[in-house]
Amino acid sequence: MNHEHQSHGFRILGYDSVSSTNDEADSLAQNGAPDRTLVWARSQSSGRGRLGRAWVSPEGNLYTTALLDPGAPLGRLQELSFVASLAVYDTVAGLLPDAELVLKWPNDVLLGGAKISGILTETRVRGDHVVALLGVGINLTHAPGGARYPTTALADHLAAPLTVEGLLEHYLKALSARYALWCTDGFEPIRKAWVARSRWIGRKVSVENGGQKIIGHYDGIEADGSMSISGDDGEKHRISAGDVRLAEGG
Repeated sequence: MNHEHQSHGFRILGYDSVSSTNDEADSLAQNGAPDRTLVWARSQSSGRGRLGRAWVSPEGNLYTTALLDPGAPLGRLQELSFVASLAVYDTVAGLLPDAELVLKWPNDVLLGGAKISGILTETRVRGDHVVALLGVGINLTHAPGGARYPTTALADHLAAPLTVEGLLEHYLKALSARYALWCTDGFEPIRKAWVARSRWIGRKVSVENGGQKIIGHYDGIEADGSMSISGDDGEKHRISAGDVRLAEGG
């Protein structure tokens, strides 16, 4: 089920089931698959989320990994996580214009306060440079339970039914536009667009990463995508990974 769609410039490789779309894209990347190759599966037997968490993947939701090879250094490829979350935001906003949508650092898209997607950006060395694997799942018909946060699915909000194929088309259009912007204009317009749709900037938050917990004022997102916090300890912190929550009194 391999077909080309010129409108968004991605080559789609479709599968009924894979262990995870990121693993499949990784193997394709090692075998020379080009920029804008998209792995799409109807289900995953061992989907992965951030920080090694399992991602429940029943049929009926969208599971994709985009292989992107922009020829940029490793430090810049981290920015593509923001490209992915904006693309999901654009996708959902296009389908639900009146929805309450926000972005939560580092890469969650929340619809009515609940997670609508899972995003896992990974990088792989290929030859003399690094490529990015943008794993994006969007809940269409199922909101998997047992997650750390409340989850929701698009079907609970849509007036008319939508197929997974239809959702894939919307998403690829959005991803193509955001990726093209990043390729031509760099991270700044992406960072600005992300911040404008984000959550809790200017408020008091706590961030946990492993055993470490930092509480302070959330100042915004740095040029490298890290989170900037003025800690209650008087220190400035730049955080590149962790779970963010509103702090007491935030």
